[in-house]
This record gives sequence, structure tokens and C-alpha cells, in this order.
Amino acid sequence: MKALQVIQPRSFSLVQVPNPVLDIDRRNFILVHTAWVSMCGSDIPFFCGRKPNLPYPLRSGFPIHECVGQVVQSTSETFQPGDWVLAIPEESRGLAEYFIARTDKAVLLSDELHDKSKCCLIQPLATVINGLDRLGDISGSSVAVVGLGSIGQLFIWLLKKRGAGRIIGIDPIGSRCSAAEKLGADQTFPMQSNEFIRHAEDNDLVPVSICIEAVGHQMQTINDCFEIIQKEGTVLAFGVPDQDVYSIEYETFFRKNARLVAAVAPAWQEYLKKAYDLFVEFQDELSLFITHQFSIEDAEDAFKAYADHADGIIKAVIDLSPWENKNGYKLNGENN
Repeated sequence: MKALQVIQPRSFSLVQVPNPVLDIDRRNFILVHTAWVSMCGSDIPFFCGRKPNLPYPLRSGFPIHECVGQVVQSTSETFQPGDWVLAIPEESRGLAEYFIARTDKAVLLSDELHDKSKCCLIQPLATVINGLDRLGDISGSSVAVVGLGSIGQLFIWLLKKRGAGRIIGIDPIGSRCSAAEKLGADQTFPMQSNEFIRHAEDNDLVPVSICIEAVGHQMQTINDCFEIIQKEGTVLAFGVPDQDVYSIEYETFFRKNARLVAAVAPAWQEYLKKAYDLFVEFQDELSLFITHQFSIEDAEDAFKAYADHADGIIKAVIDLSPWENKNGYKLNGENN
């Protein structure tokens, strides 16, 4: 089968690798023919070479975990060949014609969802739902979201749906701020979070009770969030770290009696179902998050555009149909 492989930072190679073979003795796994994938901000450091001591080339198909496709084989009674699914590939190897996934990391997609490409949003939406659930009831609370990429935009949208009070967004890219205001932010600030701290002090802005860090991949913004919250406020650490050890401004955290809550890797079976139900209810609104579409033949351009925040990009999907295997998949796994 065809797959993409990051052979060096910011460079893909098209490779031929053996088809994955489903072990029929392992229950509750599926083999999926990939149709659409989308990129997550957590994929970009692998593509760009920002993971310390990571050897290249990376394993084929890596790093993609937001995938939609059709079941080819199944060892589960719930999933049958031909079913459309949103599924998280084992080892995040979704940049390939086929992948294997656990059924507790997959959700069936109904026929009423005609544009299956948009369903890639269900996976990141599940993580955002989990993040807000970990905060408890946020109705009426003032909230700041630092980082208005696709995840930050989903937070803005869901905060509004859940009845948060004053919602502000902070991001240096103006187009992202404009998008956040359309999704429910009461006010946005097109600046870095450290610049916002000075701006807030100079203009006597009231601190918020909750600050969501949706940037990750560096150490400064989590500390900025401690500055942005009021006393006894809460910081939700959502952005993915690249370093094992962070330097925390402990004095600020301590003196504010602050609460730090982490949110990663939810109970997938529960939260993919929650995200699916929410997506079905609001699919017209959520479809607007998809701003760009690429062919798999242009995947490298897609990753570069996402990494470089080009052209007002919020969320991009990649179409794998140009790789369509006209001969189909041989169940013995012999074809490549």
C-alpha cells in the first residue's frame, strides 16, 4: 500500500509498505481504508523537527490520528465491513491507505452525514469536550483562551454553547481573532499572551476566573495563564508539551491559590460518542471550522501551510482518494 513518510524535517516521501494485517484472534479491532485525514497542532512538531532527539526518517504513516474511512475487516460485532467510521489509528499512522484501530477509539458515522470529510472534527472535538468537563460547571464564568488555532476556536464555540460569561480570545494572528469573535468570543486581542498581560495592566482589565492554554510546544504561555487569572482562578493545561520538565512561575501560582488542571487522552469510547452526538446536532456550524482542503498528493504543502499559519487556515483536511486502489484489498494482506 501507499504511505507517506517524513524522511527529514518538513519533507515527505511516498513509500510502498506492506498492508497492515488484522489479527483475527484479537477482539475489537478494525482494519480501515482511509478516506480523509486532518492535521492536529500536536502533529506539527514531528513534521517540523521540533521533537528533541527524534531520529529521521519517522515511521511510515506517522503522524496523523484524525481519520475517517471505511471498515475493511473487523473482529468486533459492532463494526462491520463497509461501515464508515471516525477512528484513531494505532501509533498515529493515519497517512496511509489502510490502518488498524481499536474499536474503543472509533465511532460509527451514520448515513445522514453526507460529507464525511468534515467528520475528522469529531476527534479534536472529543478532546475539547473532555477538557471542559474536567472544569465542571463553567456557566457564567469569565474565560480566556490563549491560542486560537483549531482547538482554541473549538473551545470558544463550546464555551458559548455551555453558557460561559465573558469569553476572550488571545492570539497574535488577526484572522484567528476575527474567526473567534464570529464563534462567540466577546472580545479578542491580536497579540502574544505576554503582551496581553501588559495591556490588561495598563487598561485595568478585570482578570478572568479560567484561562485555557491551547498553544503548547513551549513553556511561556502556561506561565502567562497564571498571570491572566484572578485569585483562586483555574488554568486548564491543554496544549501539548514538547519538553519533559517545565519551568513554572511557582510564586505567581502559589500566591493566587490557583488551580492547575490537565486535560489529555479522554476515555475515548465515551467522548467520541459525545462528540459525535454534538457534531450531528451542530454539523452546519462545525463544518465552518474546515477552511482548507488538500489532496494527499499535496500533503507536504498542507502540513507546511498548517505549520506556518498560512492563508487564514483554521482546520485542513486531506483527501486520500487519489490513492484509490482499484484492485481492492486482498484479505490475506499479500498485496502492497
